[in-house]
Amino acid sequence: MAFSGLDLANAIKARKNPLPLPPWVEHMRVHEENLVHTVEPGRIGSTWMPGKQFSLPDGYVQGGLLTALADGGQWLTIATTLDALEAWVTLDLHIRFVRPIKAGEQVEIESRVLNRSKTSAILETTFTRADGKLAAKVTGGWSKSETRNVVALQPE
Repeated sequence: MAFSGLDLANAIKARKNPLPLPPWVEHMRVHEENLVHTVEPGRIGSTWMPGKQFSLPDGYVQGGLLTALADGGQWLTIATTLDALEAWVTLDLHIRFVRPIKAGEQVEIESRVLNRSKTSAILETTFTRADGKLAAKVTGGWSKSETRNVVALQPE
């Protein structure tokens, strides 16, 4: 039986990821502060407490990091809809910043599939501050890749 995307997401939720972390995640140690708490087909929810290392000198989180987190979260969300892991690639990301996020402030992140066909998908990620106010919204266009290495996406 193939390892499904839902299996992967649930393993990540249980903090038992069977796959190597992407190098950028390992380097930035984002996985230590962004904890998945909700896994459903087409939806991932997590709680993030950004550390000071992700902030600008004024203590607010650098916006590009939100985009990177949305990108990773959207891939995992697409995976929850797959019977077997496949390589999907980002076509575009559009982010709208509404309010700043301060380092040390708890943030809820939710990614969900808005539409998916066999070869393309549109997703949305929201970042909501602890006060319940929207901080940012990211929409992403995705495509199934025929050229990326799917073997790297299988647990050993």
